[in-house]
Amino acid sequence: MKGIAILGATGGLGSAIAPLLAQRAPLTIGYSRSRDKATALVSNIEGAGGKAQALQVDMTQGESVRAFFEQASARWGGLQAIVSSTGPAIPLRPMSQVSEDDFQRIYQTDVYGSFNVLRHGSALLAANGGGAMVLFVTTAVLRTLENDGMSGGPKTAVAGLIRQFARETGAANVRCNGVAPGVIDAGIVHSSFEADEVAKGVIADCMNKTPMGRMGKPEEIAALVDFLVSPGAGYISGQIIGIDGGYSA
Repeated sequence: MKGIAILGATGGLGSAIAPLLAQRAPLTIGYSRSRDKATALVSNIEGAGGKAQALQVDMTQGESVRAFFEQASARWGGLQAIVSSTGPAIPLRPMSQVSEDDFQRIYQTDVYGSFNVLRHGSALLAANGGGAMVLFVTTAVLRTLENDGMSGGPKTAVAGLIRQFARETGAANVRCNGVAPGVIDAGIVHSSFEADEVAKGVIADCMNKTPMGRMGKPEEIAALVDFLVSPGAGYISGQIIGIDGGYSA
């Protein structure tokens, strides 16, 4: 069975997605600095009867991304899907208060990094009969949220890349989709609650505008990703799918 490569598996959402995907196929977990977390995740997956490995990768370096996918493909006899649930730490504040350093760092990681993932990932999948790519964006690409420009801005660019690659690689049976989470009870939401009053206000405002009136669950995100890489989603491509309790409605 061909494997699945996932970047960002050690994060709040990725750690829920990886074990579910491991029930479908062997996993290659890409990490940047969180080697211990990646190793622990591999151990947990293997302990549950799955197969996994961890490899270091730098999304901002195209050659590193290409090598990561090639090693993952060689390990499992090919890849059937690639998932990127990555996202840099972002300041929740008005754009006028965002530093040049933060702006460059976030766009470099989010936009250029996603370009590398889509470029090299789609090429590898196309050369081996096709497959699915799922990249994370944010509900802020579907409905603008005040003080969240350093999430919504770069992720809007990523959404554009997803659609572009979907159009240009579809004939090779490569599907590209985006997952746009709202407020999820994991990861950055917890750290944002502890950051400052502006950050707390962003989360509170989003929750107040969410019809379902609750945070999403990591396992709900994982279930969507699992579906998007499955044969049942074989005719879904080029879509940005909101999973936000109705926030973007």
